[in-house]
Amino acid sequence: MSELVKIDFDNKMRVLRKQAGLSPNKFAMMTGLSKSFVIQIERGQRNISLDTIERIAAGLNITASELFEGVETCREDASPKNVS
Repeated sequence: MSELVKIDFDNKMRVLRKQAGLSPNKFAMMTGLSKSFVIQIERGQRNISLDTIERIAAGLNITASELFEGVETCREDASPKNVS
């Protein structure tokens, strides 16, 4: 995940958690994640797995795809580099 995507995702997760009226501790209990792990995700200090993304989405009562709505994607040129 690029740094820009990670920052957007982390910020969106924090905003949605707060909008749901959930503290990091309450959200952690709902998702089975630790409070420190939730805080580290929101600070952009952790890379997370698809399993964790699904747990976060479930805790927010949304789908994983909804969790990524509005998150900017930054792709490097995917075409093969010319090697001479």
